[in-house]
Amino acid sequence: MANRTTLLKPTHGNIEECAQALRVGKLVAFPTETVFGLGAAVSSREGIRGIFAAKGRPENHPLIAHVAPHARLDGWVAEVTPTMQRLMDAFWPGPLTLVVPKGPNMPLEVTGGQDSVGIRCPSHPVAIELLKAVGVPVAAPSANRFGKVSPTRASHVLQELDGRIAYVLDGDIPAVGIESTILSLLKSTPAILRPGAITAEQIEQVLGVAVQRHAQALQAPDAPRVSGALEKHYSPDAKVLVLPAQAMGQVACEQPTLIVGWGEAFLDEISEVQLRSPVKPMLLALAPHAEQVAQQLYLILRKADEDGYAQLIVEEPEAVPEWEGVADRLRRASAG
Repeated sequence: MANRTTLLKPTHGNIEECAQALRVGKLVAFPTETVFGLGAAVSSREGIRGIFAAKGRPENHPLIAHVAPHARLDGWVAEVTPTMQRLMDAFWPGPLTLVVPKGPNMPLEVTGGQDSVGIRCPSHPVAIELLKAVGVPVAAPSANRFGKVSPTRASHVLQELDGRIAYVLDGDIPAVGIESTILSLLKSTPAILRPGAITAEQIEQVLGVAVQRHAQALQAPDAPRVSGALEKHYSPDAKVLVLPAQAMGQVACEQPTLIVGWGEAFLDEISEVQLRSPVKPMLLALAPHAEQVAQQLYLILRKADEDGYAQLIVEEPEAVPEWEGVADRLRRASAG
């Protein structure tokens, strides 16, 4: 049997221990402001390969390289262009990944064999201290089995990866709750490849140019492969249905069902479900604010499985920029 994974509090000594583990090719899960990441130092090909083995992740599915604030990017990216610098100044540390041409030092194992790399600087204090201690970028997808629900608690990481990785470094709960916005700078028009907390409108305000939205960007035949862009992703075992509030009352619950909506108003729409259903559903009303829903989204997707629900019905988010990240995750969780 594999050795158990060690859970560590984020003390200075433990962070140094984790940094040393990363330098010698071991895997360390650590908190970021988005979700917990599963890290390997980009200087260790053994560590990078270990990420794919631990997650069951296809090796052509690229990883995101994480760097400390003000870290030198020479060799890791081909060039820090004026556009890239403006975005770094505006949004780093923070939940924005920039896809740019890779530098000669960035291993192809990190990029999925592509000539581009996704790179970001997280804002979580534990992540920052760890990255400073390692001294090189750390490749880190979400710390869960491939395609499943991303972790926002150390306990989530242990549920899926215990015995597969060396350490889980604990820390404050991620404040954002969903993965970073991914922005490609490979063409003259910046393009959103994955929506997140930072919106296209915010990026446009910084750059003063139009940004291509993700629905169009991902359809381009030469779009780079990026994390979280598969049709089905972030998926619990429970079947996920995403419906307008007024449609929730039309679904009969013949098996254990959790129904989640925004604010108390949706409860009126689902009263018919309770009256007609063979199995009475459990109802959960969340504050109708995108930022707060994002913070709780993965916790709820995991709760559906942990509490034995066969079906999860979620209210469809409003089609406005601030909800795009949540809507994207729900769309992929419910695919298929």
